[in-house]
Amino acid sequence: WQAKLDKSGELFGKVIPFAMTLLFLPVTRGSPILRLIHVPSEHAVRYHRWLGHLTMILITTHGVIYSIYYHSRHETHMVMDWKYSTEGISNFPGVIGATAGVIMWVTALAPVRSRFFNFFYGTHQLYIVLFVFYAWHVGKGNMGKCIGGIFLFFIDRFLRFVQSQKRITGVTAQVLPSGVVELKIPIQQGFEYNALSFMYINVPGISRLEWHPFSSASSSLNISDTISICIKPLGDWTYSLHSAILDNLASLSMDPKLECPFALKLYTEGPYGHESDYFLRYKHLLLVAGGTGITPFLAILTDLLKRHQLKQEKLPLSVRVIWSVRCISELCILRDIRPALICPSLANGGNKSLNLEVEVFVTRNEAMNDYTQFDSKVLKFEDTCIDKGDPSKGASNVDAVSSLIPTTSSQNLFMVAMILASVAGFVLMSGLFNLYVYTPRNSPESPFSLTLDVLLFFISTLVGIVVCGGAVLLLWNPARSYIVPRSSSSRNSSTIVSATDPVKEERMDVESQPATLEDMCTVIKGSRPPFQEIFETAATKHDGEEIGVLICGPKGLQESAASECRSQNFRNRRAQFHFHSVCFDL
Repeated sequence: WQAKLDKSGELFGKVIPFAMTLLFLPVTRGSPILRLIHVPSEHAVRYHRWLGHLTMILITTHGVIYSIYYHSRHETHMVMDWKYSTEGISNFPGVIGATAGVIMWVTALAPVRSRFFNFFYGTHQLYIVLFVFYAWHVGKGNMGKCIGGIFLFFIDRFLRFVQSQKRITGVTAQVLPSGVVELKIPIQQGFEYNALSFMYINVPGISRLEWHPFSSASSSLNISDTISICIKPLGDWTYSLHSAILDNLASLSMDPKLECPFALKLYTEGPYGHESDYFLRYKHLLLVAGGTGITPFLAILTDLLKRHQLKQEKLPLSVRVIWSVRCISELCILRDIRPALICPSLANGGNKSLNLEVEVFVTRNEAMNDYTQFDSKVLKFEDTCIDKGDPSKGASNVDAVSSLIPTTSSQNLFMVAMILASVAGFVLMSGLFNLYVYTPRNSPESPFSLTLDVLLFFISTLVGIVVCGGAVLLLWNPARSYIVPRSSSSRNSSTIVSATDPVKEERMDVESQPATLEDMCTVIKGSRPPFQEIFETAATKHDGEEIGVLICGPKGLQESAASECRSQNFRNRRAQFHFHSVCFDL
């Protein structure tokens, strides 16, 4: 029975490399494999969780079987032995790697992850320990079975590291009456993103570890030097950012001469998300949002209006927005979009113009916190107080966001070059080490240390990605860090300015301006969206056609809309509803 136990543990061990290479693929945000199968990184994370459970079950079972095996043979000391066997296996590194994996596994469980995010994120960095000691456990030869997915992950991690080291300045913040914070982040020329793109934001002053994803509320088709992001205070991190901005707005209102009231450092990663605007393939769209879930749909609406203004072909002709909010003050987020101003043909009502309907369901009548006093104020800030007195940090030296992660088809060539250069560097260094280090020092009488051999493998990987891959990064755009934003509009240091120009406002006839999206919406108070009625109306109106249904909001809202989609598709089949979850909760 001991032989069978040994064989069982060996079989579990042979499966682990394949599980590990798959484990790293879903969290490779710029992975060409994910883009090839059209799975965005925010949706791939669930596969990483499933594969993580599978991998840890295999590792734990493998470890338990061999612990029982050695105990039954009275060789428990073998578990703590670093010496390599004839098969090239060292036990003690495996114990260290498995321990790190179990810690990651326990802290990644949903109850722990949601309540202690910083603790979860910190322990999850033990993946480096797991990888390193697993390599020492199985040796360089066996690492070839799982190096593919891990190698792509480290290339992606290197790109993310480079991008996230750049502090972004020239950011402006505005608190809307609903309490939502609108950030406008400067972007560089050539920065490409789609309507459903999102970015990770880190504010070290709040938390050095936490990176939070936020969807774009703007369209790259608009000629603008900024990307808009809306943040609603819901958790500790967002409340901290919200409170800091409010405190500084209040301080500057009392003392306009206050020097650098908001010393904020902001870092970004991205953009990420769908490579293609898949919603364009539907003739009719039904957008269902809850709370700040309206944010990505603002980008979609702006994108569609701009495309209709450019008279592009095969675009959606009807869009119905269903938005559920708690308080009517949340509607202020719609006021920045003037459909007739973006697409003048919308007002003419041509045959191919966009038919746009917006219905807002206000579920609560009680008033929430009122931030109207800050409504017309915009906070502009530098990233440090020192920069304000530094003449080299002028308006022309605004540090804007640049994209290193391929998100559009035009950037595929860069990723291919990066991967090929990294692989070539890895192979070259491995060959040189084998020729000049391993071979001269390896003999039957005095074999080369397998521990040192794995260390040379690590060095080859590091040189391939950082040196050779980094060279491609520098040569691809050597002036990347000096590119100015899309427009030459100046950004001053921390101060408060009016959101509108009062001089121009006096000359402008307000009534002659096109209606905003807020003016166009239909408000229904005291009720939730009646999904059955909404879907039946859409099925009757668009009989025999396909309707794209995009949902962004709380889990309950998504489940209700998804259930009605299935019900309608199975029940009457008059129209085919295609459900898409726009989820940024990672």
